[in-house]
Amino acid sequence: MLAGPSLLAKILGCSVSCGCDVVVHVGDLEYVDEKECVWWIEDPTFIHRYVWIGGYPHVVLEDLKRLRGKDAEVLGCILEKIRNAPRVP
Repeated sequence: MLAGPSLLAKILGCSVSCGCDVVVHVGDLEYVDEKECVWWIEDPTFIHRYVWIGGYPHVVLEDLKRLRGKDAEVLGCILEKIRNAPRVP
């Protein structure tokens, strides 16, 4: 389990419905009671790729496109903000 994209979304100015979300492997969904703030991914190796944000391991940008969950607009907003961000020459 890793922390989900909500903190990154907040940092980038995207609106989020969950302040504390997680990412789990699709095979572990059956062990999660409340799925409101849960993202899932089919690639079991995602757990070995993470970035530290706010002291917690979060899902990496490269895996955002593979996430599935209720609030897909959050992912779209994050990816759009990153795509349109100014680049250092």
